[in-house]
Amino acid sequence: MTLCNKCNKTIPLIRLSALPNATTCVGCSAEKAYVGFMDWEHKTAPEIVFVRGDDRENLRRAKAINERKR
Repeated sequence: MTLCNKCNKTIPLIRLSALPNATTCVGCSAEKAYVGFMDWEHKTAPEIVFVRGDDRENLRRAKAINERKR
C-alpha cells in the first residue's frame, strides 16, 4: 500500500501499475489533463494534436475543427 505524499490517501493499484514511481494520487497530481483530437487541415496527412485541458484557445480551436469536419 502506497500513500499519496500530499493527502495521505491510498494510491490506487491501477495508477501504480501505469506509473510505478507515482508519489501522488490523481487528485493531487500536478499534471494537467490533455485532450487529443485529429486536425484534418494538413494536405498530406491528418495530425494528432494534444492540448492541455486548461488551454482555452486551443480547446476552442479543437472544438471548431471537430464540428467542421463531421
